[in-house]
Amino acid sequence: MKITRAISPAKRIFCATILQKSKTFLQLCWEALKDKVWSYVYAAVVSLALGLYETFGSGTHYDDEGKPIPKVDWVEGVAILVAVCIVVLVGAANDYQKERQFAKLNAKKEDRELIVIRNGGEQKLISIYDLLVGDVINLQTGDVVPADCILLQGEVECDESALTGESHTINKVPVDEALQIYESKLPTDEDLGSTTVKFRDPYLISGAKVLSGLGNAVVTAVGTNSIHGRTMMSLNHEAETTPMQVRLDNLAEGISKYGFLAAIVLFVVLFIRFCVEIAPGGSLHDVNSTDKGKRFIDIIITAVTIVVVAIPEGLPLAVTLALAFATTRMAQNGNLVRVLKSCETMGGATAICSDKTGTLTENKMRIVKGFFGLNKSNEPLEFNDTATNQHDPTSLDVLEQITPELKVFLTTNITLNSTAFENSEYDEEKAKLAKQKPVQKSFLASLFKKGPQSNKFEQMGTVDEPYLGNKTDSALLIMAKEKFHTFSSGSLDTIRHNNATDIVQVIPFESSRKWAGVVMKITNGYRVYVKGAAEIVFKNCGYENNVNDELIKLDRTKREDVLSKIDEYANDALRAIALGHRDFVGIDSWPPKELSLENNNKEADATKLIDVSSAASEIHKTFVLDGLVGIQDPLKPGVAEAVLQCKRAGVTVRMVTGDNINTAKSISKECFILTPDDLSNEYACMEGPVFRKLSLEDRNKIVPQLRVLARSSPEDKRILVDTLRKSGEVVAVTGDGTNDAPALKLADVGFSMGIAGTEVAREASDIILMTDDFTDIVQAIKWGRTVATSIKKFIQFQLTVNITACVLTFV
Repeated sequence: MKITRAISPAKRIFCATILQKSKTFLQLCWEALKDKVWSYVYAAVVSLALGLYETFGSGTHYDDEGKPIPKVDWVEGVAILVAVCIVVLVGAANDYQKERQFAKLNAKKEDRELIVIRNGGEQKLISIYDLLVGDVINLQTGDVVPADCILLQGEVECDESALTGESHTINKVPVDEALQIYESKLPTDEDLGSTTVKFRDPYLISGAKVLSGLGNAVVTAVGTNSIHGRTMMSLNHEAETTPMQVRLDNLAEGISKYGFLAAIVLFVVLFIRFCVEIAPGGSLHDVNSTDKGKRFIDIIITAVTIVVVAIPEGLPLAVTLALAFATTRMAQNGNLVRVLKSCETMGGATAICSDKTGTLTENKMRIVKGFFGLNKSNEPLEFNDTATNQHDPTSLDVLEQITPELKVFLTTNITLNSTAFENSEYDEEKAKLAKQKPVQKSFLASLFKKGPQSNKFEQMGTVDEPYLGNKTDSALLIMAKEKFHTFSSGSLDTIRHNNATDIVQVIPFESSRKWAGVVMKITNGYRVYVKGAAEIVFKNCGYENNVNDELIKLDRTKREDVLSKIDEYANDALRAIALGHRDFVGIDSWPPKELSLENNNKEADATKLIDVSSAASEIHKTFVLDGLVGIQDPLKPGVAEAVLQCKRAGVTVRMVTGDNINTAKSISKECFILTPDDLSNEYACMEGPVFRKLSLEDRNKIVPQLRVLARSSPEDKRILVDTLRKSGEVVAVTGDGTNDAPALKLADVGFSMGIAGTEVAREASDIILMTDDFTDIVQAIKWGRTVATSIKKFIQFQLTVNITACVLTFV
């Protein structure tokens, strides 16, 4: 009871809450009724009232042949009201179904339990929604940080790409250590992220992923006070009118003005005629008052009929059905339309602002370039696995040429000299299924057949990364899996278990030396495998193997070739990693005396194995270079062609990323966002800190020329989108991270990623790319323009009919 009283007040202020609630069906219906087109409902109600009066309040009328005329004056009003009801119910039902499934999925994925330490060491298992400020939580590899925290103990590596756009791993250290380093640098104006002073970071942001390490952290902010919560709450603003709504509103105003004007003119003419007829000597002068009253009501009905006939009552229904048909077709292309009207808006898009990490690129570090050994001419066996490569050999081509012995060197180094491990939540079949397009079906079948669509909802957020841990190690393991087929006979854990007895020393990676190694017992001695930064490892290498299994000494020319490759990879924003080995033959125990540690003769001194500090000319080069690889977050297949298609369609594509400007330029050139002509334009590429300091006048001048915005914050993205919209552009924004949410919400159309996207990004978006395929945006533009064309044709037809009917009624 005492504990309950202690916690309850804190809960009211500092407890995590469910941040987003889905709209009810009635709320969605009410939103559909807010459109100006529904102002015609008033005319329909008046028409219906007068029609009912004619039906029940007047006598029977007869035609020239003496037959009673059917009383159907109420039909026009009822027809308009029925059309309104159908449109409202169809639109609201479509949105409600998507919102309900979407909210259900997010609730299922977000609600999880975790262990916290409270009340002086007591451990409790609680729901994430019951987390309080001051709770101490335990974080392990693979966890998602549930709230904003400060690390107290341990050391962890985090992936904050969903929050910042940076694809690099961030090292976190305990707050005491970080504070000590900070105080030693005082006084200073620098902060975390400074390139001048290297501070250590103890802050854990809600939503970040723990890649490796173990630690305890104290919760500092939850719910709406956390970074995640504040971002979610910033999405709570009313949606603005779409370009289609603006055009339909203008049409509605035009019809209202001219319809009422025509009705007033007709009423005045008929009323003057009626006054003449009831005047002395007129045809109706001697008619009784009741009949005169009926004639006056007939004049009002005739005038109102002009307004009613002018109403294109079929237009809202046609618009809704066209959008429903288009969204069904888009779903078969992998586009889940959450907001019906966004489909047509996309057809008028003139600008796309796209995030880089996870949208244009995979958000997974992969081997994209490199070489393994030498060919027959003793030249590097190079490969190119980039998405845009069409002519150069791929890694599969190169692997067919290298010797089995070199394959063993490479795969052993990759699998055993690694801290990454298998992801227990990864399901290869589910990951493949999530990237498949939905089965093509007819429109009617898609409306009435259930099942597959809901399955696509379940695939949102599917784990598609087979390994956890260091991103470089994971990239190498994926290459071993996909290219070398190393794990066809056994899992990674099995291979490591089988070789555990042969490993005599493990040298872990340290940022100070930038390499890692493992020492193994072999038949005639010991073998050291090393892997690390290319410039460090390579200057200790003096040999390479060729395809004839010959050991070739590296002369000056060959060394310069490798160094030029390392520079080329650096210029292309690739992380260059070298893999090598050295055999110690004829020794019975490890290590050799000259390499042993002074205080431990059973382990080798890492600084003696690989010389980090000396110049290359001063090092005795005893290692064999097995391979050099360039690691990058690669471009997704088809992105380059999709960007070109957008440009041909008159849509300008811009890259907006939190990554550094060199990486942004490299990727943007690869996918044709940045053309050779743009490279000479000083305003084509810009960094966020510079962009946000621009005056309004300068920003309006520069934005039309801007193609790449690097090191951008969420606020920079929002400012860019806002500037484009105010200049008259119809803007689509694509993104997958929490940092993209404000821009996604502000845009005319927001696209999020279904598999890799965060819950915040999906909540802020209008359309979800279920297979994370950027090329589906081209399909969205196509169907959006199809809808716009269909609506224009229907308006032409409807107005032709209605104007003709108005003229006939007037005459």
